[in-house]
Amino acid sequence: MLSFLQPSNKLSNKYQLQLTDICCRMMSTDGEVSLDERIWMNKLCDNNPKARELAGAMLCPDFIEDRDC
Repeated sequence: MLSFLQPSNKLSNKYQLQLTDICCRMMSTDGEVSLDERIWMNKLCDNNPKARELAGAMLCPDFIEDRDC
């Protein structure tokens, strides 16, 4: 199985940089993100809480998660 598909609380520097690059290009007006990159990012975020947190912070910085206290 691909390593990024295994659930983990860690995110390697390589994956963190790749995810940051994709998110930055998604937010810029002249950046292009391929379908393969979007699929990779989606799978990574589905299986890794740290990746989901990083992408969420970059793409939706004003989102406040509804938590039951």
